[in-house]
Amino acid sequence: MIADGFSTLTDLLWSPLRSAEWGDFSGFWLRQLLDDRFTVALFVPLLPLLLLAPRRWLREAIVGTGAAFLIIAFGAPYALFWLLNCAGFFALTQWYAKRVDVGRTLMAADPGAGTEATDGGAQRAFALVVTVIVVWYLLTMLLRKIEIPDEWNRWLFEHARWCFPFHFGARVWTPGAPSEVEVLGTPRGQLADQVFWNPHNIGTAYLVWRMLHYVSELRAGGIPESRRRFIDFLAYLCYAPNLIQGPIERFGRFCEQLDACHAQRRLSDWPIGLARMGWGLSKSIIATLYFVPLLRDGLKMGSESAGYFQAPHLIENYALVYGGVFLIIFHLYLEFSGYCDVSAGMARLLGYRQVENFRWCWFSTSLRDFWRRWHISLSSLLRDYVYIALGGNRKRATLNLVLTFAICGVWHIPNGYMAAWGAVMGLMLAVNQWWVGWMQRLDARPTGFLPAIRRWVRRMHPVGPIVAWLFTMHCFVFSLLIFFGGRGAGRVTWEIVRRPLLALTGADCFGPPG
Repeated sequence: MIADGFSTLTDLLWSPLRSAEWGDFSGFWLRQLLDDRFTVALFVPLLPLLLLAPRRWLREAIVGTGAAFLIIAFGAPYALFWLLNCAGFFALTQWYAKRVDVGRTLMAADPGAGTEATDGGAQRAFALVVTVIVVWYLLTMLLRKIEIPDEWNRWLFEHARWCFPFHFGARVWTPGAPSEVEVLGTPRGQLADQVFWNPHNIGTAYLVWRMLHYVSELRAGGIPESRRRFIDFLAYLCYAPNLIQGPIERFGRFCEQLDACHAQRRLSDWPIGLARMGWGLSKSIIATLYFVPLLRDGLKMGSESAGYFQAPHLIENYALVYGGVFLIIFHLYLEFSGYCDVSAGMARLLGYRQVENFRWCWFSTSLRDFWRRWHISLSSLLRDYVYIALGGNRKRATLNLVLTFAICGVWHIPNGYMAAWGAVMGLMLAVNQWWVGWMQRLDARPTGFLPAIRRWVRRMHPVGPIVAWLFTMHCFVFSLLIFFGGRGAGRVTWEIVRRPLLALTGADCFGPPG
């Protein structure tokens, strides 16, 4: 029996690898493995140009290869769109930097005169710049709705393929609709829809955070005038390996790494960098060959009427109902962390030490610990520029946490469900902070009933950490029912509760929600 079980497990693991169409570059590699976040792998052919660039021309090489990557990955119009926006943001930040410098000069010349007016003007200028950045981001989400006449769209595809993303050219026209193309089963062929389909996969969402970080550092005096050159700014926004989805490097650290990367290059970096890239690609293979079939066939993700969030009562396997959101987030983690591995591997070859974005997050035993390990670059920006700016732990800590994560949620998708997820996550973190404080107070008390229970629980190692780990994982993952499912979160939650009740009582007193 053990041998049969081992044989079955081996077959389950080997069968997807054996049946994969490894020789199909267009259909398998481009459309399945190197799409979405792993589009970053298309930068690999351009990497030697950065390796060969001398130190004094490195920033220009970054801009040039970044523009070439954008043309390959998203089409020439998008590359032009990106560069024009970079130029516009540079002009905006230079205007703001001059306002800040003038204010500091006036205050240094006469600290007692005009302080209130100077501070007020700087605050209004900062608010204006932040508003422009946020409005720009919201407007970019509407660009995908731009439609051009079908005959123009078809002409562009046939005669100006460079206008379209590289992956688009690997697909075929949908029969009966020559101006549309089939993308994962959905007919879509409009140029703008192909290019601007998801701000989190084309770099615009992360450009927003880079800009908010940059202007915040200008406000705090963290970027000296010598670092405000256009080429530094452009290289920061056009560095291709982390352009799509980060990590979101700090501007000062980015410039320091560029200055030092030639000196930091070692022959020993090559096996490390290549292994890191290979490990990231392996995550894409695992996600594609093992998780996608489960999401597509088991959870029926993509179905408009019978999917996991639309009709969970139609999924017969209770383990899939209960663990479905675990599968969804693990699939996302494999893709996201795999992308970061590929990006970090390329940076390693350049002598650039990229910040880590994930650090053993699935071993966290508290939500506070989890957010120190998950999407670290974004978490640190939220902490430094939102949470602390709102007051941090000094006042209204719970409200600050709720607002911080509500902003995080709305940044992903600007709707009420994302704000609700952020509010839930912020409240859970507030409870976590209160619990940590209470435990510390109990530890400080030498006597008493509750301190005695606390000491007894701590002696039961590792039961306490295991329980804390299970609780943390469930709190984080089940909050994502709101994040991924919106109103469907209630259907899934009720189905998770309903089936055990049905098994216990033998009567389905409450049917699935309508």
